[in-house]
Amino acid sequence: MAVLQVDKKMLGELEAMGFPTARSVRALHFSGNANLESAVNWLLEHESDPDIDQLPLVLREISIECGDTSNEVRNGVQETRDTVEEQKPEEQTETGRQNETSQLEREPNADEQEEQDTKRILALYKQKRDEEGRARGRIRNQLQEDQRERIRAAKDLMEAKRTLEENQRKRMMESRIADQEEEKRARERIRQRIADDKAERRRQLGLPQENPSASAAVITPTKVKPVERVIKSEQLRDCLRTLKKNHKDDPAAVARAYQILLKIVANIVKNPEEEKFRRIRLSNPVFKDRVGSLQGGVEFLELCGFQRLSAMGYLVMPRDKVDMALLNAAGVEIASPWRTTGEPRYFGLLSKPMNGTAIIAASSAFRLDVPVAGDVVQSP
Repeated sequence: MAVLQVDKKMLGELEAMGFPTARSVRALHFSGNANLESAVNWLLEHESDPDIDQLPLVLREISIECGDTSNEVRNGVQETRDTVEEQKPEEQTETGRQNETSQLEREPNADEQEEQDTKRILALYKQKRDEEGRARGRIRNQLQEDQRERIRAAKDLMEAKRTLEENQRKRMMESRIADQEEEKRARERIRQRIADDKAERRRQLGLPQENPSASAAVITPTKVKPVERVIKSEQLRDCLRTLKKNHKDDPAAVARAYQILLKIVANIVKNPEEEKFRRIRLSNPVFKDRVGSLQGGVEFLELCGFQRLSAMGYLVMPRDKVDMALLNAAGVEIASPWRTTGEPRYFGLLSKPMNGTAIIAASSAFRLDVPVAGDVVQSP
């Protein structure tokens, strides 16, 4: 393999322009060694070729003489060579003279033409480089503008997200504050309801109302009694409900039982020291018919404080067991069913909180044609 032979002068000019030797040789070879413009155009068109920086190589012709050539052939070849050598100086001399004449005629025009070609090639090369630079500048500016646009979009997105989160936090805080206010109002309503219920129970039991401004005192054993009375009031109410439910087919009997029970309670409230009002004989026909035979009647009296003496057949309330507040509550519970139904009329006196005087007045508001309390407990 051998390196291609190209025009040395044009090769030097291309190298002077800044093109590498390998590229210049390839350009001159593939452009046919025509002129500099063709070579430069070829370089600009093929500058991205992968083998642009490799020197092109060509095969070299090698003549091999055979060893068995005959003497005649060798002699003929030698004579031909001698003839050529004799003619060669003359031809070279003639050719040299012609070349010198052509060179002298062409040299001024060739130098001027080459200079113009060089300038034109350099201008084209510079123009192409400038166009490539402007294209790269436009691409760079476009990339920078795209990057700035992405940054602006990211900032806008972050700002929108921050605003959304801030609004969500505000709504959550407002909702939490509203829930707390609603819970506070609900607690106040429950507290007020409890206070009203407590006041109503104290009013029904005939107890003095609490002072709202007074501070909560330490609970003592004496403070527990109202709670026990409330429980007793519930038990009294349940006992009366049972009595009424078990004899709902005979409302007159229920009314008579209520009258007897109210009269017994009123007698004890009016005369707590009289033992005869605190003793009831269970075998008394009137008591047995109107109270003792009805389920819940005797149990009601036991809740009021009476104690059953089975050996003697009596219901007895000891003096130390007389609880005026409990008896007041018993009177209220007896009167409550009649207040709700509106019958009988004499229970209208119990529409207000009852105390001892109210119970006595209620028991005196109707005529009772049967003996009670002291009359009932007397022996026949």
